[in-house]
Amino acid sequence: MDLAESFIQDKGFNGFSYAHIAAELKVKNAAIHYHFPSKEELVCAVIQRYRDRFQLWINNSRIKNLSPQEKLDWFFSIYTDTRADNGKVCLAGSLETEFSSLPASVREQTESLTRELLAWLQATLSEGREAGIFHFGGDPANKAALILSSLQGALQMARALGTDRFHAVVQQHKQDLLA
Repeated sequence: MDLAESFIQDKGFNGFSYAHIAAELKVKNAAIHYHFPSKEELVCAVIQRYRDRFQLWINNSRIKNLSPQEKLDWFFSIYTDTRADNGKVCLAGSLETEFSSLPASVREQTESLTRELLAWLQATLSEGREAGIFHFGGDPANKAALILSSLQGALQMARALGTDRFHAVVQQHKQDLLA
């Protein structure tokens, strides 16, 4: 599942096969089919595992007890620490670019993941605005969508232009919210 997640983030759903995973693990394709009869089932399991991890993280008292600004920094760190510096893009962002060509179950899992990311971000932005920490116009749901889509796009742009531009986007979001 780790390899499948890495391939999705690097090549997208349509950019890898069981043969790629089997070659990395030095096993036959059948060994993977034994656990996941189809690529669709494998990718759905990867997304569900990511969703489960995200729920564990956001429900962890260490994260829940952070200030809204610290929560936002933590959220940004998910992207900066594990994605931007190794050429990977966000799991949801990778799947969203291929959304219309994905199997229905993968589309459903991708949509659920994106909704969960947005809901948490929206709640954090609302909390921060109510506490007088964040300042922005408009609805928190729209601001959350702007931030998430910007992060996803900046990760893709980092592939072509390097990570400096990605880090500048993160800093700009922080400056805009704290202004």
